[in-house]
Amino acid sequence: MKTIYLDHNATSPPNKEHLSELFNKLTVCLGNPSSPHAQGREASVALTEARRFVANALGVDIAEIIFVSGGSEADNLGTVGVLKQNDVPLKNQHVITSSSEHPAIREPLENLKNTEGLKLTLLPLENAGYVSLEDFIKNLTSETTLVTLMAANNEIGTIQPVKKIGDYLHYKRWGILVNPNDKEEFDELSLKYLNPDISKETLQKIHFHVDGVQAFGKLNSNEWISPGTDSCAISAHKLGALQGIGVLFLRRGRKFKPFILGGAQEKNRRAGTENLPGIVSLGLIARDLYTPEANIKRKNMDNLRRKLFEGIQKLPHIEMNSPFENVIPNTVNFSVVGKGFKGEDLLVELDMQGVCASSGSACSSGANLPSKVILALGKTPELAKNAIRLSLSTNTTEEEIEMTLNLLKKYLAR
Repeated sequence: MKTIYLDHNATSPPNKEHLSELFNKLTVCLGNPSSPHAQGREASVALTEARRFVANALGVDIAEIIFVSGGSEADNLGTVGVLKQNDVPLKNQHVITSSSEHPAIREPLENLKNTEGLKLTLLPLENAGYVSLEDFIKNLTSETTLVTLMAANNEIGTIQPVKKIGDYLHYKRWGILVNPNDKEEFDELSLKYLNPDISKETLQKIHFHVDGVQAFGKLNSNEWISPGTDSCAISAHKLGALQGIGVLFLRRGRKFKPFILGGAQEKNRRAGTENLPGIVSLGLIARDLYTPEANIKRKNMDNLRRKLFEGIQKLPHIEMNSPFENVIPNTVNFSVVGKGFKGEDLLVELDMQGVCASSGSACSSGANLPSKVILALGKTPELAKNAIRLSLSTNTTEEEIEMTLNLLKKYLAR
């Protein structure tokens, strides 16, 4: 039976070519990067090369790249680590986020709210799952110290306006417009909605963290990273690299309280011998993310996503959760409705037919609970519980899309 893997938002498995190149690379750099001998120096060179590849792909400075264990750790450092670095009690700090964030953002902040009295505002979702710049500005207070939003949603694929929010913060902090065409809109929104008690100094202290786990490699970095972005999280295994490695980009001058102490690695920001195989793997993937060939493959992937979306939309007993436009080029989410259909039954049927799919966030799968993201769209618990996510890669073929559509059609015709 042919396997059709459509769960790349959970993990995108490394291909044979990548593993072969990685193995050849690692055979000459097996030492500890902190050791002074030849083997250690080779490992250190490989570490620096990978750091440069990631920095180039993000469009940031190499010194701003911190290797960590994955996207979840990077998100925790960029939020909880930042809050605990501030010299203000947590009960006097205010955080703005959204109702559709990944559990790695949502759960730590809710924990601080419940245990430390952190003030937490969840921006509502509008128009098929998007937050608005207007709502963001309305909710800024003189106590706001952190804003954290995902660039692209892991379940429904929506691209949030994090670039524009970052550009707005950059303008209000320093008077510098990233896009001169935004001046009229920014000034008008500020006049209408920005609390006059909020000073430029307050805005300069606000840390803007972006969860870029699903955006990196699927969107050009300048589409979601702004000069006003202070940190972002990325994860290697969403891109076809090894699991167990991620990155926190931290803008020069910004700080967080480290979680892991006991070594000077990553400039004293993340102790412990570096995961060299994972780092080299991520570096090799990052090196090739935005080549002309890769850009063509992403465009082809988006065409297949559109075909998949349109095909599913025509089927009976379906309600689409993903929008068609302004989404990352690989994600389609829908719910099965009526006739006693259940999402979990459809997942089992697809699995038995060789199609790998999921019901939502890989960090929440198995809980058999309604998707909080789908609930945040204003949909019923039944729809949220019966949601299915299909996520493609640049190696997904048209034949695989057609086979999947035929399987769905057959199942829903019962």
